[in-house]
Amino acid sequence: MQGGPSLGYGRAVKKRCIPFLCALMFGATPGMASSNQGLTPLGNPSEIVAAESALAHLARDKGANTALVVTAEESAEVLGSTRSPVRAWLKGHVAAGWFADRQTGNVWTSCDGTAGVSAGLWQGGWFTMVWKRQKKLDFKWLLADAGALSVMPPAPDWVTGKVADCLPRDDAGATIRPSAPPLDAPAGADNRDGRSDDGSLVWRSTVTPDGSHALHVWIWQDGALHAVIDRVTPAGAG
Repeated sequence: MQGGPSLGYGRAVKKRCIPFLCALMFGATPGMASSNQGLTPLGNPSEIVAAESALAHLARDKGANTALVVTAEESAEVLGSTRSPVRAWLKGHVAAGWFADRQTGNVWTSCDGTAGVSAGLWQGGWFTMVWKRQKKLDFKWLLADAGALSVMPPAPDWVTGKVADCLPRDDAGATIRPSAPPLDAPAGADNRDGRSDDGSLVWRSTVTPDGSHALHVWIWQDGALHAVIDRVTPAGAG
């Protein structure tokens, strides 16, 4: 999985922070939700940072391939020229490179805290992972995309965390969920949409017949879904 433009990295929260302090800093970032019920977001980017840290430590101690399997949902997939279940993908790949100087730069979480997305750099490339909260309240990843870069951008000095606004509710108290963004893919493309339980974080992965693939992520803010990741990896580069 290679190619694709690098992400821009903001400067908001120190990358190497104690988890408790991360929780305080990230938790103080969002204000009241954009909702007629005045809901307060429950999403906490520090939980995704902690999941990334646990993944990296496990890769160091047990090996990258083992770490990816242990921290993945049963249905987890790796994007590339084809869509591959992680266990099948690892039979023909070694993921050690993903964890060389791995640095998370951006994290987005849903308002309800049931899903999050991390993005960053590794030595020679970029990565993005989609995470989902489990019944035991921990996080496991369900979608991974990564690739090489011919020119590396500066490593992020900070982790920039952003929490989606809470969705509005109708007079009966039911959440008003936004429709997924329009689909823009060629005929025969394999498109799969996913979202947090509350619908405030939405992602779409696409693999086209020519072997190119794309990953798009949106969060609900200021009354609309806004793209935070919009990456297309050309055929033959992933």
